[in-house]
Amino acid sequence: MAALLDEKLVAKIVGEVMHRLRPVAQSVRPEPTAPRAVLPSAPSIQSSTTFAITDRVVTGELLASRLNGQKWAKVAICPKAVITPSAFDYLRSHKIVWHRNTAEAAPNPNKPITRWKALLVTATQNVLQAIEHTENQTFGKQWSHELLSTADEAVSNATNALCRGEASGIVVFAEHAELICCRANRNEKVNSAVVSDVQLIPALKQYMNLNLMVVRPTGRSFFELRNLLKEFAKSL
Repeated sequence: MAALLDEKLVAKIVGEVMHRLRPVAQSVRPEPTAPRAVLPSAPSIQSSTTFAITDRVVTGELLASRLNGQKWAKVAICPKAVITPSAFDYLRSHKIVWHRNTAEAAPNPNKPITRWKALLVTATQNVLQAIEHTENQTFGKQWSHELLSTADEAVSNATNALCRGEASGIVVFAEHAELICCRANRNEKVNSAVVSDVQLIPALKQYMNLNLMVVRPTGRSFFELRNLLKEFAKSL
């Protein structure tokens, strides 16, 4: 050919071809991921700590409010608190081990629980002191007490508690001891006796399965009343 291609034009053509043949990098956009559904977490079981209740009257409604849906394994209740039947039902249905807020740890949950209850119709100073001493010294065991106004209330509360299995043993402090004992024994699940001598308690428990002890407290010392409570709860 007469005419020669311009070297610059050749270089330009070659460069254009090479550019077209070069793979084009494509930006890959990450596919949008669907947001993960956040599942509500189950209530955690607070097994290593104990929830303390300081109220003087403990009910099932109060426990539900204080625990606020958390599955506490143990609850400590004020030594002087009155524990209502609904509170016992709440603790039992939620499988919560509880104890009076004393120096000793909660009782073994595998060990059968025995409860005692004191009903005070005649509340002398010595009776109140004996009850307080018993609740403070019976570490890990379940004592509760109620202040009542009449003998009829004592009979009703005692028989209902024994029939519902809320207590294995009940002590009533009242002046009309024989009347309470007679009326309570009309229920087939109640074995009641008026007790004035601590030495009679083992025999009464052995031969008649005593579960309701009625004590006339007037004129009795703190030590006498304390010993009656101690002996009555010893092997129930």
